[in-house]
Amino acid sequence: IPSVVMSYKDFLQAPPISELDAVRSRGATPLVTWEPWAWGGGVDQPAYSFARITAGDFDTYISQWGQSLAAWGKPVMLRFAHEMNGNWYPWAEGVNGNQTGEYAAAWRHVHDAIAATGATNVQWVWSPNVPYWGSTDLTGLFPGAGYVDIVALDGYNWGTSQTWSSWVSPVDLFAPGISQLRTLAPGKPVLIAETASSELGGSKASWNTDLVSYLAAQPDVMGFVWFDMQKETDWRINSSDTSASAFKSALLARRS
Repeated sequence: IPSVVMSYKDFLQAPPISELDAVRSRGATPLVTWEPWAWGGGVDQPAYSFARITAGDFDTYISQWGQSLAAWGKPVMLRFAHEMNGNWYPWAEGVNGNQTGEYAAAWRHVHDAIAATGATNVQWVWSPNVPYWGSTDLTGLFPGAGYVDIVALDGYNWGTSQTWSSWVSPVDLFAPGISQLRTLAPGKPVLIAETASSELGGSKASWNTDLVSYLAAQPDVMGFVWFDMQKETDWRINSSDTSASAFKSALLARRS
């Protein structure tokens, strides 16, 4: 049974209390990825610029979330504006009119607006993509240890599913980023907030086994969330019988 279940909400959606209840009823902690945009609207959305967020234009909406989460009262992880070191969302610096330094300022503003509602049950998850050549340096994006409870990474083994991609092992995918997180935020728990593997270009079954083994050997890694969807490629655990079997065996081996 998963101990964490993730959902995605944009800035047009209300706090998903019924979904939080459903996750909680299964004995899991909800992890809400909260995205400051109108979903599907593309990278250029000036209505959701960092300058507007920090100026307080969304404070009423943000406070509504805080009040609802505070009233709900149970532990919830809030992953605000993830993969900010890339360039594919309007909350990246260098796109959508956002300037250097504005991400961290907007994060602190949203954090403080939620905190002002008394939502002490919220854990803040700061979640960049695994660093890659050309990605924004993490140092300038980190809002400070007092504003973050959990540091996270998103990383995928795209295999040969894309023209630009090749097979990458779990350790090569995650070790450099985890090292950076430990330097930026010493002592903070680390979460792999999104991961999965393609079937194309190697053995997904072996990859699954290696992922669980590698992450289990990192004492500060609290867990991982598998992106169990057929999207750009077939990321699902059960994309093949061998993948599902290896995944199950690897997890069972950690429990025994």
